[in-house]
Amino acid sequence: MSETTEDRRLMLTQNVMNMLESWGLTLEHIKSIMGLDTPLRRMDRYRREAPFPDEPEVNERLEHLVGIVEGLHTAYPRNPAMAKVWLQRPHRKFSRRAPLEVMVFDGMEGLIYVRAEVDCTFAWEATNDGFRDAAGNLPH
Repeated sequence: MSETTEDRRLMLTQNVMNMLESWGLTLEHIKSIMGLDTPLRRMDRYRREAPFPDEPEVNERLEHLVGIVEGLHTAYPRNPAMAKVWLQRPHRKFSRRAPLEVMVFDGMEGLIYVRAEVDCTFAWEATNDGFRDAAGNLPH
């Protein structure tokens, strides 16, 4: 039996829901992070039977969350519990707010900001683009 795109998306949705809940987020927080227009009473269905909507903004948010998870895994390869601690502790780079708070309350910009802090490859690409000249070249 082959796995369909919908099956893979449902599995991704369930994994993301489990991960966000393991970080201590409520359904309301998850709704905010994912930028969903779903009524709060229907959010539970993403845990069981429904994939996240296949929309560009939701997909971009998923991409940033996966980047954050990968960055945290790189930062704490032997102690995954430290990832949760890092996410919940106030951080000087976020004006003494916890990264989770930034992701919940600052929308897409918050996800990008947290990802840039924890995912060095993402931050490298983002900052290097800022240093390019009009022709797209990096300075010497």
